[in-house]
Amino acid sequence: MAIALFGGTFNPVHTGHLRVATELAELLHVRSVRMMPCAFPPHRGAPQASAQQRLDMLNAAIANQSLLVADDLELQRTEPSYSIDTLELVRQQIGAVQPLFFCIGMDALAKIDTWQRWRELLGHCHIVVSSRPETERPKTGAVAEWIDAHRCDDLAILQQSPAGKVHFCEMTMLDLSSTEIRRKLARGENIQFMTPDAVVNYIQQHHLYE
Repeated sequence: MAIALFGGTFNPVHTGHLRVATELAELLHVRSVRMMPCAFPPHRGAPQASAQQRLDMLNAAIANQSLLVADDLELQRTEPSYSIDTLELVRQQIGAVQPLFFCIGMDALAKIDTWQRWRELLGHCHIVVSSRPETERPKTGAVAEWIDAHRCDDLAILQQSPAGKVHFCEMTMLDLSSTEIRRKLARGENIQFMTPDAVVNYIQQHHLYE
């Protein structure tokens, strides 16, 4: 069966992340969705919570989710987390023939031409793009041409090949963000139901984001 990767800072992980990851697992019929916190995101500042704390929160959040797995591959790095490097490592782990889905949001797709060696990504995986509020698919320019050259709407085709396609899907987008959770915590406000209780308890015990 195929494997899916779902990356992010998860600072902290929230219910929106878990909803999308679960829907992706069901849609793509994968063995697992590997949720991969990044240690040094190249396009943003250092996270407030440490790598270990973010991994601990993620593990707590998915403790009862059989299809979701926390993967610390990127946290083992001492340098910025570039997706192409991660994909190369995962491809080495799983071999050349197993389908690999790299799951990103429409907002990330719109800026994918700023990523390191972005044109090489499809040599290692299929890219699965989920909808994002108020973000449209690029219609002109290099990214739009790249999408048109590789787009595939038939999931069965993706599941029969290891890499090379871009697929769009509609996901349940909850109006949640890690940024808003951190803001609420800084103001001393309640974040119940924005993230699993186990994550709320961890944040309180470690006095994160105060």
